Parts: sequence; C-alpha cells; structure tokens
Amino acid sequence: MNAYGNFSRNRREMFERIVGTRPMKKIIETSRTLLAALAMMLAMGFSISATAQTAGKDDAAPARSRAESGVTKPCIECHEGFYTITKTKHGVKGDSRTPQAQGKSITGSPEDAMCGTCHGDLTAHNRTPRVQGLVPITFGKKSAAEPQNEACLACHDKGARIHWQGSKHEQTKQSCASCHRLHAPKDPVMVTETQASVCFDCHQDRRAEMHRLSTHPTKAGFFSCSSCHAPHGSSSQRASLQKNTVNETCYTCHAQFRGPFLWEHRPSQDDCTNCHAPHGTNIAPMLKVRAPYLCQQCHQTSGATHSSQAFSGNQLGTSASPAERFVGGGCVNCHSKIHGTNHPSGARLHR
Repeated sequence: MNAYGNFSRNRREMFERIVGTRPMKKIIETSRTLLAALAMMLAMGFSISATAQTAGKDDAAPARSRAESGVTKPCIECHEGFYTITKTKHGVKGDSRTPQAQGKSITGSPEDAMCGTCHGDLTAHNRTPRVQGLVPITFGKKSAAEPQNEACLACHDKGARIHWQGSKHEQTKQSCASCHRLHAPKDPVMVTETQASVCFDCHQDRRAEMHRLSTHPTKAGFFSCSSCHAPHGSSSQRASLQKNTVNETCYTCHAQFRGPFLWEHRPSQDDCTNCHAPHGTNIAPMLKVRAPYLCQQCHQTSGATHSSQAFSGNQLGTSASPAERFVGGGCVNCHSKIHGTNHPSGARLHR
C-alpha cells in the first residue's frame, strides 16, 4: 500500500511540475460540476418515471370505465369527418352555453362530450354501432323534423327564434338541418356570399329572378336573403320579413324614400311592391312593367292637363306625331319625384 501510495503521489507531483497546479484545480472543479449534473438528471429521471406511471393509471381509468359499460371506443374512430364541429361555436369549451361544455362524454374522450348533448344517449349505439336505429336523434332530410328541432330549440329558443312556432318553415316541416350545416366550421347559410345558394335549393323561382338584368347585389355577395327575410319567422304581415311591413323593410336601405313628404305618391307610401319586384326584373330599377304602362295601371282617367289614358301604337317615337310623354322615360320625364317631394310647387311630383 505504501509503495502504491508513493507511486501515485510521485505521479501527481510529476504532473504538477509539468502542467502546473491551476489546471488540476480546474479539472477537480469540472468533475464536481459534472457529478452534480449527473445527480440532478438521475433525480429528474425518477420523477418522470413516477409521473408516467401516474398518467398511465389515469389513462387506464376511462378505458376500464368504457369496458365496464360496454362502450369500447370514442366516436372519432368512426365519425372522423364530423369532428370539424370542434372548430365551431358549438365546440367552445370555455362557454358554458355550448354542447361541448354542457355534455358528458361516455367514451372518456373529451371531444365526445358534445355528441350526446344533441344526439341523445349514445351508449347503445356505441356498444353495437352496426345496428340501425339506436341513435335517439339523427339530423337530416331522412329524419323527422320535430325531434331535430326540439333538440335545437332546447338551447336556441330566444332572440330571432321566438317566432319559429307557426312560421312558414315550421308549418312546412322544415328542420334546422335543412338549412344549417352544424359540423361545418363555416355554415354556408350564415355567410352572406353563400347564403342565397342554400335558399335556392327550395326557392328555385327566386333563383331565376335573381339572374335578371335588374336585381339586388346578391350574386356579388353584398346582399343576402336574410337582409329582408326572417327565416325563423317574424311578426310581419307577410313573407316573414325582418320588419313589420314591406316598406319598413325597404327603408332599412332606401331611407331616402321614407318621408314624410309634403306631396306624397300614395302607392309608394302604401307598398313598394306596387311598382317594384324585389327579387329582380328586366326593367330597371326592378320595375314590374315599363313606364308609361306601369303608371297607367292606376292613372287611366283623363286629367285636367293631359290625358293619362293608354297610348296607342301610332304614338310611338317612330310615328309621324309621337307623344312627347311617351318618348324615353315616359311619365317620369316630367314626374321625376315619383316617391314624393317636399318642394312647395311639387304637387304633381315635378320637382
């Protein structure tokens, strides 16, 4: 031992004479640092292992729960394409009003919480997914409308939906899913540019009118059907309009014709559709009939200043004696303030 100790001491002294004592101190300090780091890594390894074991136990709990109830797998394994609903308002976990927040998952998967909120108890369907008719509520054209609407109205029973009972769509047995795509991140019927295409699936006559020469800017994406109509019903006199009357609905955009005027044109104050076809015509500005024939539907008697009777063919602009009131714009050549005027001398809507 003494010989071995003397040999080691001699080697150390020789090393110190060659390289000095400072490098030796650095080596010792570095070794201590490495030992401390190694000890820390070992401690972290034990901690990670314990956490993994705990997590494994937590993950196993839902699996045991599913096995005990007969539920074997989460909904996403079969219905992967429908999980885009997590990107919609229905899938917001932080909002207590949503199906995601209110629902309770039977599979242990948090994404499945909202499925049962709308579709009902899915335990039997999950146990035997190939058996038809085990989903309490299914959505679509092949299913009855009333159960679908009841599921939706359980949450959406306020605001614009308070007039749903008795509305035109409700009377014709339309379901919410007839128009809405609940699993789509962007529901087409809720987007101005695409809403009309959804409505046109049923209202095909309106599609044709919207493609005429004079129409609202629906095709350009600046105007939608719900700009005028309330699809869930309303208190309006007809056509489920957003406002109580046709004129009030039109005035939301065309406020310059609201009045009151000193001199009013009674048909325009009564109903805009007396002269205009709101879905489109081939006569600008969306007139039902070209002037002067439109005016002559009401003004058929002889007046004090000139006859307002229907013009005949020999009074056209190409005839020998054309009627000055018929050429070009017809009646509005003179009666330009056709919706009404506040001018003191505008009794005949001239100015």
